[in-house]
Amino acid sequence: MPRKKLLVIVVLIALATLLVSLAQAAKTDQAERAQRLVHKAVAYVESYGSEAAITAFHDPNGVFIDGELYILFYAFNGDCLANGAKPELAGLNRYDVHDPDGVYQIREMIELAKKEGGWVRYKYDNPVSGRVEPKATYVLRAPGMDAFIGCGIYGTP
Repeated sequence: MPRKKLLVIVVLIALATLLVSLAQAAKTDQAERAQRLVHKAVAYVESYGSEAAITAFHDPNGVFIDGELYILFYAFNGDCLANGAKPELAGLNRYDVHDPDGVYQIREMIELAKKEGGWVRYKYDNPVSGRVEPKATYVLRAPGMDAFIGCGIYGTP
């Protein structure tokens, strides 16, 4: 193989590796941002109560909407208390909502929040791509409540 072709192949492989590394770093950063937002929301509920938190979580110009990241707030019975991206979901019970693979994401979020909290993985409509894609939501129990607070990202952390 001529040296120029070999050099081009080596450069392309290096660029592809760099792009994959950058994409992974961005996904890690997004996952960390989601976790920080949930911890901030938990602290807000603890300091100001659930009613003030619901208002704050729905504020499109507030501190709980960070680009594509927003807060979910659900009671353990599946009632949506707040959804920063879709405030119209507040008041609806979503306990039986499931993804195309049969994952009952709200039920799984409830069960995980009752324990130590963490990431729940499922599939959900991505409004940017218009496709159903893998999504992961980080959840923690809301202090002093039978409820959880979460924030999701597309892809897997």
